[in-house]
Amino acid sequence: MTSVGFGGPEVLERRPFRLQDAARYPLFPPELVELMGDLLTSEQQAEVAVAVTVIAGKR
Repeated sequence: MTSVGFGGPEVLERRPFRLQDAARYPLFPPELVELMGDLLTSEQQAEVAVAVTVIAGKR
C-alpha cells in the first residue's frame, strides 16, 4: 500500500473465508465451488481463504 501512496496501513480484521462465502462471488463459478465441495473436507471448507480488512491514510 505504501508503494501507491498510502501510509500507516492498519489491519482491522482477519476472518476465515468459507467455501459458502466464495460461492457468492462471480470469481468462483458454480462448477468450481461444487468441485471444491467434493474435494475439500468440512474443516478445509470452513477456511478456503482469509478475508482481511485494512485501512490506510493518503500520504
